[in-house]
Amino acid sequence: MHRARLNGFKTLLMGAALCLGATAASAAAPAVGRPSFPIDGEILTKGVVFFVPAATPAGAAAVGTAHTFPIEKLAGVKRGEILLGQSRRVVARATGFLVAPGKPFNAAGASLPDDFVVYSLERAPEGVRLLSLEKRPDLAPGGWVEILGVPSSGGVDEERLRGKVVEVTGERIDVELAKAYDLRGWGGAPVLDARTKGVVGILQAYFPQGEKARVIVAPTSKLRVALEKPLAGGEGRAFSAFATAGKARNTKTAAGSTNRYDPKSSGPLISQDFQEGTRVQLEVEHPPPSAVVGDSACGSFVSGRAVALHGEIREFDVVLVIDTSRSTVDPTGADINGNGTIGKPYLGRIGSIFDVGSTDPGDSILAAEVAAARQLLRGLDPRSTRVGVVTFAGDPPDMQGGLFSRGGRPPAITLEPLTQEYSRVERALDSVLNRDPQGSTHMAAGVDQATIELMGLRGSASRTNPNSEKIVLFFTDGQPTLPYGPGFESDNVRAVLRAANRAERAEIRIHSFAIGPDALEGPVATVEMAQRTDGFFTPVRHPGDLVNVVEQVSFANMEDVELKSLTTGEPAEHFRITADGSWAGFIRMKPGKNELQVRARASDGTEAVETIAVTMAKDAPELPVPDALVVARNRLLEDCLKSVKEVRMFAERERAEQVRKDLLVEIERERAEARERAAAQRKTLELGIEEDE
Repeated sequence: MHRARLNGFKTLLMGAALCLGATAASAAAPAVGRPSFPIDGEILTKGVVFFVPAATPAGAAAVGTAHTFPIEKLAGVKRGEILLGQSRRVVARATGFLVAPGKPFNAAGASLPDDFVVYSLERAPEGVRLLSLEKRPDLAPGGWVEILGVPSSGGVDEERLRGKVVEVTGERIDVELAKAYDLRGWGGAPVLDARTKGVVGILQAYFPQGEKARVIVAPTSKLRVALEKPLAGGEGRAFSAFATAGKARNTKTAAGSTNRYDPKSSGPLISQDFQEGTRVQLEVEHPPPSAVVGDSACGSFVSGRAVALHGEIREFDVVLVIDTSRSTVDPTGADINGNGTIGKPYLGRIGSIFDVGSTDPGDSILAAEVAAARQLLRGLDPRSTRVGVVTFAGDPPDMQGGLFSRGGRPPAITLEPLTQEYSRVERALDSVLNRDPQGSTHMAAGVDQATIELMGLRGSASRTNPNSEKIVLFFTDGQPTLPYGPGFESDNVRAVLRAANRAERAEIRIHSFAIGPDALEGPVATVEMAQRTDGFFTPVRHPGDLVNVVEQVSFANMEDVELKSLTTGEPAEHFRITADGSWAGFIRMKPGKNELQVRARASDGTEAVETIAVTMAKDAPELPVPDALVVARNRLLEDCLKSVKEVRMFAERERAEQVRKDLLVEIERERAEARERAAAQRKTLELGIEEDE
């Protein structure tokens, strides 16, 4: 044992040399990795750890966050691995905790500096460099830091970002990134003083803000103290030794005790309580606090996001699964494409002698599915939500290789993998409309294909995000008639249920929509796929109602969001909240200072309130709206225009007409600017595509 400790201290000295950048090779080695543990029959790999020198036989330890893995779950683990981010090479093995684990920041009585764990290592890590903790951090607003993390792509194991310190307190450090970056999965990343290169904090959360982002960092004060007294003289203790502590930590607090951590936000960035159970993340993204806004025909545009959380900040991966079987050619009985005519059924549709088509194909059930998908897409935030498109149909077994074979087409196809570029999703939806509906209803294939994409399984075109909530929106107008063919109803339904079970095991939630009388005559498949995955089943008796019904879907578990002026007492007009919790509205203001309040309520009743003060000056120039919010603003402008048309029909004709003209000019200006941005993006994308090819 004495010799082992001596070797450990030698390794420690070597680690210190690594921290000082003794060689060019060590400086190039990554300092971060991802922890991976076998939990509940699965290998879970998430979060970020970094390596520091330690007085242990291994000469080093790995530091992460306490909220990444539940302590009581790790108590059943003998050993875990630490992998490099992209190459996936194992560089260390964790056997227990070197110091008593801290508490997740949202646990009762906890604060951000409590959120850490230190893993003891089986032996010295290989192929990584060690970072030193800054002994006397001297950060101040305006100073610069560096964040080391694992990029989501690019083939490198470590990415370095720079940020400017905005605020420093004993319990948190606020940093504004120098550029926008996707920080999903970076929880636990080390934050270094840009001057000394010593670790001053641990990354806990990030909040996108238009073209930039702000991150919340936990100071290392309690971590440094804990490392001064390692367990068992530096040997550490096995995970199993902390089973009781993990259970006790999850025990609810006594009645009347709040044990809340007040983040003391300096603005509308965060409004949340770090506590047990649900907490509501509420952001006001536009306008910024203390802004001066001008007057407009509809009022002032205000927008943000509200999400009910049970852990880390939530992101979403959403797959739109669209039924393209032959029956979707039928009319909905509504003017889906808005051309002033309503398609009616007629026989003898070109392309098939069996179909009852529509005199206006733009009013078909397929068109309604696509219109609903577009409606949903318009409200989502690409900074937090990726979207993909899958279609399904299929050929009966007796036609798959015989006279009527259509070339062995797959029953489900990924038209667009998960992406934050919604223009690509729009093009995929265009291609759905341009195809002639055909085939039978293979629901199981649609569910399985969505699961493949969301989980990044073999054959997928998408890269999975281990930290996202995974959602399927499943549209169908019928009952499953495949994979076994007509006459095998129970077998076809069982195939759907097996596919739903596979999705449930992957923690995928399915929201199903049964469209029209046929789907509702035998809805067991659509009802069960939703019920088994903790999703929602929505019956749509009249297919023409689908576009309006889909807006009731919520991924964010929010029951309501309200925006009102405390100065005038009036609520917002033309207010909308969308599936991922993004919200926006127009609100009337008085000249001078106005105080606005947003109240968000989660499905379980948990609330958050945010207040922002702005000044309205009639002659003030229009406040620029971030590109990510332009679509939401234009959508509300269109709502405002419709209401003005109604007003014109009944009263105030002249005033309403002027408002209408002003709105048309405003919308057209926004469209022109959007076209210019789209043209620039299109050129970039075309270059990218050519390079890929």
